[in-house]
Amino acid sequence: MLLQNHAFFVREQVAVLRFADAYDILHPVSGQRIGLAAEKPRLKWLRLIVKKQALPTEIVVLEDDQQTVALRLEKGWSFFTSKLAVFDAQGRRLGCLRNKLFSLSGKLLVEDPEGRAIGEFSGGVFSWTRQLKDPAGVVIGTMDKKWAGLGKELLTSADNYHLEVAPAFAGQPDKVALLLAACLAYDVIFAEY
Repeated sequence: MLLQNHAFFVREQVAVLRFADAYDILHPVSGQRIGLAAEKPRLKWLRLIVKKQALPTEIVVLEDDQQTVALRLEKGWSFFTSKLAVFDAQGRRLGCLRNKLFSLSGKLLVEDPEGRAIGEFSGGVFSWTRQLKDPAGVVIGTMDKKWAGLGKELLTSADNYHLEVAPAFAGQPDKVALLLAACLAYDVIFAEY
């Protein structure tokens, strides 16, 4: 079970002229693949003329068997802010991620299924580290962008991330799901061109 893990290494796959992103989800110590996340854009052809962040898309996170859905993110049209709904394997809505309109550091607000604020995913303006915190400031998990090498950093938009769930939340699949969703949402909204 993917969401039973407390740490992940998310590696964006490198491809030439692609319309959809894909991510290998690896065990951070062994390097063994434990899952796969694949973007399924609704209007691929529009990516030729419209900025990717504005278009609707879906990200499906699969278990290692590449058939069992562990998590799903849905994003509609975006004009000034993006909103991604997060669903578990049974289709139950876990919450939403919404980017803050004026944020230099790329802040994502985390909401429960009813739209109430339950935390934020943010970091410093020049930092590669982001934290998911609840309203009291308790850290639920941390995401660190990892250096991928000069060639990959300069020639591609593919990124690598290390995710770590705080020990107090490691046994809570909903919190793990929100951290993994926040990492993928951050890459789709802010890191991709």
